[in-house]
Amino acid sequence: MKWASLPLLALVLSLSSWDRTVSQTLPPHEQIRQRVNDNVLFLMGGQPGATFSQLAHDISVVVEDGKNLRVLPVVGGAAVQNVEDVLYLRNIDMALTTQEAMNYLKATGELGPHLEQQLTYIATLFPNPLQILAREGAKTITDLSGKKVNFNNKGSATAQFVPKIFKTLGVDVQEFYMAQGDAMEKLQRGEIDATICSCPTPVPAFANVKPEWDLRFVTVPYEKSIQATYLPASISKEDYPALVDKEVETIAAITVLVSYNWPKDSARYKRTAKFVDAFFSKFDEFHKPPRHPLWKVVNLGASIPGWTRFPAAEEWLKNWRAGQAKGQEAEFKQFMSGQTANQSTEQTDQLFREFMIWRSKGR
Repeated sequence: MKWASLPLLALVLSLSSWDRTVSQTLPPHEQIRQRVNDNVLFLMGGQPGATFSQLAHDISVVVEDGKNLRVLPVVGGAAVQNVEDVLYLRNIDMALTTQEAMNYLKATGELGPHLEQQLTYIATLFPNPLQILAREGAKTITDLSGKKVNFNNKGSATAQFVPKIFKTLGVDVQEFYMAQGDAMEKLQRGEIDATICSCPTPVPAFANVKPEWDLRFVTVPYEKSIQATYLPASISKEDYPALVDKEVETIAAITVLVSYNWPKDSARYKRTAKFVDAFFSKFDEFHKPPRHPLWKVVNLGASIPGWTRFPAAEEWLKNWRAGQAKGQEAEFKQFMSGQTANQSTEQTDQLFREFMIWRSKGR
């Protein structure tokens, strides 16, 4: 055949040229349809009014670049459901989930084997403090033993994982599952004793609590039995001015922005890579009002053991770190040149290596 005699590179170039020709010969409205779809990504957030939805909205606003890039937030379910949607729901490109949900699904194999090969993460984002709002009298999680406790709606990360935390800490309770709005009504009437959300602060339903309702957050100890999955955290007066006088110690899971592990030569990969560049490059914009205050605590370079970062994100961070190191080296050498005229190049280089090791250890 004629094609078989062409070198592989010529074949690729010919197909690429053919694609462009076909695109250019499409009717105008079809060209617009193709352009719009080539530059739009769908981000699975959370329930209406929930923090995940607010954060997804922030992302869509910051990275928006007219006709070149748009991110459309989608009302989502919760951490576990969002992972399933990224893997199997048509047109969903990215989602907000939690590290505990990722590890759980990887361990159980509920979504099939080798999940870590299909799911990648773009960045770790915010802590999700375990927020236990209880009636007056309860001060710690152990005070809820035997009480009626709501673990948010079925399917949520709270419902999926927090009962296991209670059992690990030896706290047996009567479990209820309902949305936070319904739980707040029952909490005020004394029909339940506490309601819980493992999610970013502030939870909208909690933020509306009035001091006269006599509700308080209870502490959760950072026991060794839960340290492999959770981090120490706190709930502050800044989070809930009407509820907190001094910081309440608790634990936290981590929110993660994830994507399917698309082949590098696919259109879906290229769209996601375009998003990655905009998301990282414009990250300072997330620190400005009216963006959510949680963006200020994000460490984009943090990694997740056992999982792979989306390749375009890994490459962006690698280049950024190289630029940072080069700038630091230049500044260091400029500083050293003013210290002594007798310092050799070799001595300066050695001192800089020692400086970088010292700096990497947190000074």
